[in-house]
Amino acid sequence: MAPAIGASFHRGIPEFSDLMLACRHHAALTFVVGSVFAATLAMAAWAWIRPNYHAEALVRVREKQNVVFAPQTSRAEDIAFFRSQAALVRSHQVLSAAFDDDEVQQLTDVIPDGNRVEWLDGLLRVETQSGSEVISITVHHETPLVAQAFCNAITRAYLDEITHRISSDRKLREAQLEQAVVAADMQLDKLWEDLNSVARSVGSDSAESLTIRDELQFQSYRDYAQQLQAAQLRGSQLQSQLDELQASHGEQPTVSDDVVEKLLRQNREVSTGRKQLMGLELQCQQMEKIAASADSPQMRRLTDQRDRFAEELEQLIQRTRADISETLLIQAQSEHQQLFAKLKQQIELNRSEKEFLRERLTELNSVVARAAPKTAVPLDMSRHAVDRQSRLADGLWKTLQEFRIEGQSQPRVALQSLATLPTQANHSRQLRAAAASGAGGWMLIMFAVGYLEWRDCRVRSPRDLVSRSRFPVFGTNSYAATQSKFGFGLRQKQMSGGVREAVARVFLRNQDAADSVTLMVTSCVANEPRQLVSQEMAVLLGSFHRRVLLIDCDTDRGQLSHALGASRSRGIRQLPVGNQAPAVETIAEVLVATNQTEVDFMPIGTIDDDQTWIDPRTLRHVIGVLRPRYDAIVVNGPSLMGSAEGALLAEEVDSSVFAVFVDDSRWNQLVLCEESARQSGITLSGSIVYSGTGKSGLRLDPDRSTTAATSSPASDDTENETALRLEIDALQDELRRVRTDGESQAAPPNSDSMATQIEDVTPS
Repeated sequence: MAPAIGASFHRGIPEFSDLMLACRHHAALTFVVGSVFAATLAMAAWAWIRPNYHAEALVRVREKQNVVFAPQTSRAEDIAFFRSQAALVRSHQVLSAAFDDDEVQQLTDVIPDGNRVEWLDGLLRVETQSGSEVISITVHHETPLVAQAFCNAITRAYLDEITHRISSDRKLREAQLEQAVVAADMQLDKLWEDLNSVARSVGSDSAESLTIRDELQFQSYRDYAQQLQAAQLRGSQLQSQLDELQASHGEQPTVSDDVVEKLLRQNREVSTGRKQLMGLELQCQQMEKIAASADSPQMRRLTDQRDRFAEELEQLIQRTRADISETLLIQAQSEHQQLFAKLKQQIELNRSEKEFLRERLTELNSVVARAAPKTAVPLDMSRHAVDRQSRLADGLWKTLQEFRIEGQSQPRVALQSLATLPTQANHSRQLRAAAASGAGGWMLIMFAVGYLEWRDCRVRSPRDLVSRSRFPVFGTNSYAATQSKFGFGLRQKQMSGGVREAVARVFLRNQDAADSVTLMVTSCVANEPRQLVSQEMAVLLGSFHRRVLLIDCDTDRGQLSHALGASRSRGIRQLPVGNQAPAVETIAEVLVATNQTEVDFMPIGTIDDDQTWIDPRTLRHVIGVLRPRYDAIVVNGPSLMGSAEGALLAEEVDSSVFAVFVDDSRWNQLVLCEESARQSGITLSGSIVYSGTGKSGLRLDPDRSTTAATSSPASDDTENETALRLEIDALQDELRRVRTDGESQAAPPNSDSMATQIEDVTPS
C-alpha cells in the first residue's frame, strides 16, 4: 500500500505556473486576500520609507579657456578637463573637506559612524551637461536642511579644490618659465662673451683672408640650421594634429542631415517619384475643383493610386536615405584612415629629415672648427649662435608675460547658484517600494493559495480520479460536457450523469437476475453529502419501474433522514439485534413510503442509550428478508474513514461505490480508501463523480401504504411453502458469501470490467 499512497501524499515541489493556475479555483479568495495583503504591504512600505528632499547646486565649467594671445591647450585636453570635473566632485579629497564646512559642523548628529565619505557619496549625484557647460551637484536626504547643507558644503569644497589646483598649476608653470628665462639669459651672456673673444682674436685685418669655400660652408651651415628649425616646428605641428586625430578617433562619426537631404534630392528615382506624386496630387485637386464627388470611382481610383504611390515613395526615400547615410559613413571612415596614415607618413619623413639635417650640421661644424682661426667664419658662427639664443630668450620672456596676463583673465570654473532649501519631497522611492511590496504581496498570496490548493488534492475534474483510481469512474463524459470551454464560467447546478451511468452499469445490466442487487453508497470522510447520490439513484431506479428500497445507515451524520424529515422516526436502529432474522411485519413497521410510487425508505432511527450504531447482522437480516420483494436495495452507508462500522456494513452488500464531489472530495483520500477496501476484501464497483447541490425531488408520503412492498408474491402460500422459501433465501445468501470469500482470497478484484465485479452478486 505504501507505493500507491506515497505517490498521492508525497509529491514533489510544484512549478510556479501550476500554483498560479491552481488559484483560479479560489479566484474570489485570491482577489480579496491578495488585494488586502498587497494594500497592507504597500501602505507599510509607504509609511516605513520616508520621502527624500533633493537640494541642487549649479557650477559652470568652461570647456575652452578664454585666451587673449594664443591657446595653450588642445581640444582633446579641454574635453578631458571638463569630463574629469564630475570625478573630482566625487573624489575623496572634496568629500572629506565637505565635513569641515561650518554648516555641516552643526549637523554632527545625522552623520553615521563608520566611513563617512562612502555615506556621503551614496547621497550625492553629479550630472554633466557638455552643451551648456554646467555641472549639477545634487544631494538627497530625508531632511531638507541636511540636504541643503551638504550640497552647499560639497559645492564650496569643490570650488576650493579646483581653485587651489588651477592656482598651483599656474604657479608651477610660471616658476618653470622664469627658470627657463633666467637660464636663457645666462646662456646669452656667455655667448656674448664668446663672441667678443672671437672678435678680438680675429681682428679687422683678417677679413681679406676669407675664401669662397669658407663662405659657402658658412652659408650651408646657416641654411641647414634654418631648415632644421623649420623641420622641428613642422614636426611639432604634425604631432599635435596626430594627437587631435587620435582623440577624435574614439568618437562615432556622424553624417550631416543636410548633406543626406541634398544627395537625396539629387537622386533620380526619388526626384522622378516626387514629380509623379505631384502630378497625382494636381489631378486630385483638379478633380475636386470640378466638383467631382469623393465617392466617385474615378476619384477613388486616383486617391488610392496617390496613397499607394505615396507609400512606395516613402519606402524608397527611407531605403535611399539609409544607403546614402551608410555610404557617407564609410567615406568618412575611409577619409579618416587615409588622413591618419598620411600624418604618420609625414611624421616619419619629418623625423628622417631632422636626422639628416643634424648630421649635416655636425659635419659642417667639425669642418668649420678645423678651419684656420684667422678666418671670419668663427666670428659669423658666434654671431649666429648669439642671434639664435637672443631670439629664444625673447620668446621665453614673451611667453612669460603672456602667461601672467592670461592669469588675470576670468577663471574656467565659476559658481552659478548654491542650493536652496527644498520645499517639495520626492516620493519616487516610496512609490517604487510600495509597488514592489504590493506586487510581492500579490505573488505571495497567489503562491500560498496555489500551494494550499495544490496540496489539498481536491477533485476538480474527472481526470484526477481516472489517472489515479483502480476502479471505474462514472460521470466523466457528462462532467466534461457541463464545463465551460476555457475552464471558467458557471457550472450546471444539477448533474446526474454519473449517477445515471452507475445505475445503468450496476443495476440495469442485472435485470435478468433472479435476485435483486444491493449497493452501498459511501465516501471517504463524513462531511461529504453522499445522501444526494443515494436519493438520486433511488429516484432514477424508480423512474425505470424498479422496486427500490432506500436504507439510511449513515451513522456519521444521518443527513438522509434529516433531509427527508424522518430524523425522529423509528428506523433500522430500532430493529431487534440477534442471529434470528426479524419478521417481515416488524421490518414493515419502520418502512416509510415516499412520493415516488416505486421507492420506499427505511430511516436510520432514533439514537437509544444502549445502541448508537447499526449492527451488521441487522442490515444482513433486512437485506435477506426484503431482497425478494425489491428489485434494488440502495444503502446510504457511512464513510470508510470517518466511521468504524463502514467496512463492516460494506461486507453485507453486493458492492459499494464512492460518491466523489467536485470541489469537495480529495483524490488522495480516495486512493487510501480504495487500497484499504482492497486489502479488506470489500467489493467496489467504482466512483461516481457528482457536482452541484440540486434536489432529487424525493419526499416522504406517509399517507401511501407500504403493504405492497411488504406483501410477498407468495403470500397466499401455505406456511410450509413460506418456510421453504425462507430456507432457500438463506442458502442462497450463504452460497453467495462463500463464493465471494473464495474469489477475494484467490485474486484481488479487477477494475477493468464492471461485469466481473457484479457477477458474484447474481444468484445461481
